[in-house]
Amino acid sequence: MKSLVKLLHGFMATLNVVGAIWVLLIMLLITVDVAGRAFFNSPLFGVPEIVKISVVGLVWCQMAHTLKIGAHLRSTILLDRMSPTARRVIEIISCLLGLITFALIVYSGWFTTVEAWNIGEFEGEEPVRVPTAPIRTLVLIGAALTAIQFLVMMVELIRGKTLQQADGEF
Repeated sequence: MKSLVKLLHGFMATLNVVGAIWVLLIMLLITVDVAGRAFFNSPLFGVPEIVKISVVGLVWCQMAHTLKIGAHLRSTILLDRMSPTARRVIEIISCLLGLITFALIVYSGWFTTVEAWNIGEFEGEEPVRVPTAPIRTLVLIGAALTAIQFLVMMVELIRGKTLQQADGEF
């Protein structure tokens, strides 16, 4: 079981790196588009469509890893005032709700993703049409990995471990 979890965490970390590189590429694309528009009165075609689709993809590439390292935004005002047992119960319930929510995202998106692949669904108009099926697939993969991470965290909490939280307070 531990080796499977370790493999999943490695895959999550890889997708996180892909998402980070994707952000850099989008920044470069937007910079070139703005420079082309400002200096040459010639913007790149399709940049809004590519950016719109890319933001969805890169977020889902990073969702599960962000959960794993405890870096999602979280308020602990109430949890900090609870007993350790009450806190653990609330965290287990939270993980269960997260597991259910992200599993439902996978379930609800499955058939539309298959259909997008079958019909060759695109976003945007000529001259740039961006295929949506790969992004829909990334959403499913990201949601499935996030659901699995919630399950892993829930099992760890039940076994008595505490959840990892990212460093840094504001």
